[in-house]
Amino acid sequence: MGINYNSAALLCKAKQNNVCFDEVLTLGHQTLYLSQNQIKQLATHYNLKMDTSAFLYGQYVDRFFEMFLGAKRVMSLDYSDYQACDIMHDMNYPIKPSYHEKFNVVIDGGSLEHIFNFPVALANCMNMVMKGGSLFIFTMANNHMGHGFYQFSPELFFRIFENRNGFEIHDVILEKHPFPGAELSSKTKCFSVVDPASVKSRIGLVSQTPVVMMVHAVRTETKCVFADYPIQSDYASTYEGNVSDGCDRGVNVNIQASFRTSARRLFSLLPLRFKNFIIGRHQLHAYSFSNRRFYKRWYPL
Repeated sequence: MGINYNSAALLCKAKQNNVCFDEVLTLGHQTLYLSQNQIKQLATHYNLKMDTSAFLYGQYVDRFFEMFLGAKRVMSLDYSDYQACDIMHDMNYPIKPSYHEKFNVVIDGGSLEHIFNFPVALANCMNMVMKGGSLFIFTMANNHMGHGFYQFSPELFFRIFENRNGFEIHDVILEKHPFPGAELSSKTKCFSVVDPASVKSRIGLVSQTPVVMMVHAVRTETKCVFADYPIQSDYASTYEGNVSDGCDRGVNVNIQASFRTSARRLFSLLPLRFKNFIIGRHQLHAYSFSNRRFYKRWYPL
C-alpha cells in the first residue's frame, strides 16, 4: 500500500505535534504515492523550503521521511530480503526481545492484513515502540475483501490501544476512496471516528465505496502486551449492566424524548415485516458517514 496523501498528512501533523521520528521502522519497504502537487502542498503548508522535484511518485519513502519528518534513520522489516530490508522476520512469530522498544515510530503501511497471526504481528509492532513513541497503522476497512486475510473495524483498535496494554489512541480516521487502490485517486474524504465505548453503541459502516483506516496510537507505559485479551465494548457494557436504552444489538433507535413512549407503543403494533423494514432503514442511516454522532469530517491540512 505505502504512503498516500492523507496518511502522509497524518504523519506530518504528528510531527507538528512534537512526535519524534528519529528512529523509524516500516513494515515492508514502503512506497511513496504522492504527486508533485501534493508534495508541494505539504511543503508549503508546513513551511518547508526544499526542492520538491526530488520526490518521485513510486519511490521509497525514506527520503520523504527524512526531509518532512526529520527522521535520522529509516529501517524496514520484511519476511524476505527482496526489497533489501534491514530486518528479516516472519511476523507470525514473536520478534526478538532485542528489538523491543527500539524505535520512536513504527509504521504499518498495509502489511498487517496480510499476516495470518494478526495478534502476534500487532504485538510485535507494539513491543518495538519506545515508551512515548508512536505506532501508525494504515490498513483496510470496508469493501476490500480478497485484498488480504482481514478487513478491520475501528472497535478493534480502540480496544487494543488501551491503558491495559500501555497505549492510548490519538486518531482513528476512515478514508473513503473511489477505487480499490487508495493511491489511485485524489478524490477522497476522511472522517474521524468516535470510540464505541464512549457512545455505548456499536459503530458500523455500510459503504458503497472502499474504505481504508488510519490509526495513530502512542505508547504511554511499558506493559506486557495482551496480558489479557480485549472485549468488544458493547459486550463489556452488557456484562457490567451498563447498556444504554437506545442501543439494541448496536442499532441506535433513539427518538425524540417527548415521543419515545408513544412511538414505541405504536411500533409494537406493526407487523413484523414493517418493524424489520423500519429498523433496517434506521440502521442504514446509523451506519453511514452522515451519522455525525459517530463520524466527523477530518481534513488533511
